[in-house]
Amino acid sequence: MTKIVQCFALVACLFLLGAANVSADYTQQDCDKFYFSAQYDEAYQCIESMASEGDPQSQFNLAVLYHLGQGVEKDTSKTIYWLTRAAENGHPNAQFGIGAAYEAGFGVDKDLVAAAKWYSMAANQGHAAAQTNLGVMYGNGEGVEQNSIEALKWFRLAAFSGSSKAKRNAEVLAQHMTDEDILEADAMAAAWEPVASGNVSPLSNPSVHK
Repeated sequence: MTKIVQCFALVACLFLLGAANVSADYTQQDCDKFYFSAQYDEAYQCIESMASEGDPQSQFNLAVLYHLGQGVEKDTSKTIYWLTRAAENGHPNAQFGIGAAYEAGFGVDKDLVAAAKWYSMAANQGHAAAQTNLGVMYGNGEGVEQNSIEALKWFRLAAFSGSSKAKRNAEVLAQHMTDEDILEADAMAAAWEPVASGNVSPLSNPSVHK
C-alpha cells in the first residue's frame, strides 16, 4: 500500500483558497495579487500581517513562504510553527502537512502517533490525501492499532474523492479481507460524514528542530 507523499508539495494549490478576511491593512486578495505577480517581499508582509491576526489560510501560506524562502529566508522552525498554528485552527491542508512532517521527521522528531492524529483530523474534514495516508497507517499498524476495516473505510472515502492510490490500496487490501469485513468497512464509509472545520486540541510540546 502506498501513501500520498506530499509534505509541502502542495504549493500550487495553497493560495486563492482562503476567505477574503480583512486585516488592518490587507485582504486575502491583496496577498494573492502580490504572490502571483512574484512580489514576494510584499506577499510576505501581507500574509504575515494576516497570519499574526489568526487567519488559518494565511498561517498556512506563511509556512509555505518560510519553507520555500519566498520573501523571507528559509526557516524550517518557523515553517513548522506556522503550519502547526494553521493546523490547530482547523486548516485541513496544514493538518495534512504537519502529519507528513511528523511521519518524515521534517523539522520535528519523527512521531508516527502524532502523524496519525494530524492525518485523522484532516481526514475527518474530507482531505483525500490524509484519508489515503491514514488508511495506510491503519493497514500497517503505524502510529495506530492495526485495523483493516478502518483502513479500507478510509481508502474507500479517498477513492470516492478521486484518489487513484487509495483505489489501488483498497483493491489490494480487500484481497486479504473477509466478505463480512469488507461489507462492514463499506457500511462505515457510506455512513461517514465530514466534520466542520474548527479549533482542534494541539499536541503537547511538539519537539521542533531549531
